[in-house]
Amino acid sequence: MKNPFRHPVFKKIWLKLKGSNFDSLGLQIVLGLIVIAMLTVSLETRSAFSADYEEVKAEVDAGKKHEFDLPSVAPSILQPVGTLLALVGFIISLRLRKKRSFLRRSRITQLALWFVAIGVLAAWLPSDYIANAAKLDVAMIGEKPSAAAYWGKLFFVTVLIVSIPLASTFFYNASIMDRYTVTSFLTPFTFCLVGFIAIWLIFDLVDNGPDFGANDVGLTTIVRFYFVQLPQVVLFVLPVTILLSLLYSLSKMSQANELISMLGAGRSVMRVLRPLFFFGLYASLICLVFNYQWAPRSEGYKEAMLDSINSGEFKEQQKEAEKNKGKKGKKRKTADSWAKLGWLYVNETDHRTWFVGRVPYDLVYNNMNSIVIWQFDKDRRLLASHRATSAKWFFGNGIWKLNNGKTYLYGEDGVPIIQSWDALEIPGWRETPWKVLSNSLNPEFLGIPGLTTYLQTNADYESARLAPFRTNWWYRWAEPLSCIVMVLVSAPLGIVYSRRGVLGGVAASIAIFAAMYFMRGTLIALGQSGFLPAFVAAWGTNLFFAIIGGLLLFYRSRNRELPKLRNLFRKKPSYA
Repeated sequence: MKNPFRHPVFKKIWLKLKGSNFDSLGLQIVLGLIVIAMLTVSLETRSAFSADYEEVKAEVDAGKKHEFDLPSVAPSILQPVGTLLALVGFIISLRLRKKRSFLRRSRITQLALWFVAIGVLAAWLPSDYIANAAKLDVAMIGEKPSAAAYWGKLFFVTVLIVSIPLASTFFYNASIMDRYTVTSFLTPFTFCLVGFIAIWLIFDLVDNGPDFGANDVGLTTIVRFYFVQLPQVVLFVLPVTILLSLLYSLSKMSQANELISMLGAGRSVMRVLRPLFFFGLYASLICLVFNYQWAPRSEGYKEAMLDSINSGEFKEQQKEAEKNKGKKGKKRKTADSWAKLGWLYVNETDHRTWFVGRVPYDLVYNNMNSIVIWQFDKDRRLLASHRATSAKWFFGNGIWKLNNGKTYLYGEDGVPIIQSWDALEIPGWRETPWKVLSNSLNPEFLGIPGLTTYLQTNADYESARLAPFRTNWWYRWAEPLSCIVMVLVSAPLGIVYSRRGVLGGVAASIAIFAAMYFMRGTLIALGQSGFLPAFVAAWGTNLFFAIIGGLLLFYRSRNRELPKLRNLFRKKPSYA
């Protein structure tokens, strides 16, 4: 039988791989994955737009909605355009070869990255704004939306996307020594980052794999489950990855006398480490973008998804999705998860108590399910109770609409009069979905926009009640800067001038890293309890260890041995 791998197509692929170096091949793989992801999203958006448009159009014809409720066609047009630009960038990257000159390869790389960056921006930026513009103008669930927080998200994500081709430009225009320092660091950094993510993935699969199998969770849902968690995982492992990579690369350069050679060429320690400081700032920017909204929401999504799977909700939603599959006017949806199962809210002013069985993630487009509302008088005597399958609040007129339920009216004798209805509209209630459910929000699962909205809407709450949200708001800004703090601490410990080993620096770095996590957790807990100001609790750890790193760097830049604890308590000899 003829070997299929001797086919001319496979020979061309082999020659292509053989003619590419590791960096070029890695870039081509990453850009190819980006193009595939963008193509998948654009196809899903087009399909969802067709279904949404037909459904809303039918309601417009029936007089139930206005024409301005029709979904915008812009995302379904701009996303394919952005995908096409990214595809052009990927095709340009295929021209990278080993034999090309350094200048030629740098120009090809920068051009490919610029095309992909512009394509991603064209596909994402307008679509995201169109999806969220209505929420910024109107308090659709009774909250006070923060437009500044939303524009901040757009700004930071845009800066991150544009910074990728800019970083490649700075790298290729840097000096040979700077490029060598960065390359020596990036190699162990890449292996450590991929290794930590792989270890996390394996352990999580071992932990949650039996639940996935028992509930017939599909491969697409599992991939989405782990893909959504990537920002949180990267945010967690990036500081320790920087620590280990810096220790390895700098200690290796020290043992090979490469740092001594650089210093002998007239460069100072600060000048040698300057590319690594820039990388620490860039890593902080990446963590800031992730921590702004994606990482906290991914943690909440994980908890809600696991609760949905273990409680049996996932199977019911999958059956409903299969039942609606192929029906006209019914959109095919994958199984979703609930933000919370079971929530009690007491309105002491109007003597009403709410119980919400299922709280959706998106209150704007989804209803609260399994509702029970008790109405009392001022003497706490039960007057009426409403039980409904779902409830929806209309922000225009402030009317609550309860669907498929019953009302129990209680007289003096306590015997209820039962009234059944398909829909019940109740005007004049002060409760809004945000007021009912905002206390169920966990500050650990909220990003900057969610925390800002909560603090603005509930500004009349007492300080102790808002302390966890204020502390987490400041912590969202402070946590990403731990990357640059880690560079300040680990860089001087990784540089060794003498013949002694680097074990002391490694041990000191690990001890400092453990102390940072312990101190950070303690201060955050004190801040959330109200014993410390929110700013001090969030920023105290970074400021303290940044000062320590600055002192260590001062000693190392002056070619002095780092201070040791045993020398601090040793008595100086007296020559009197």
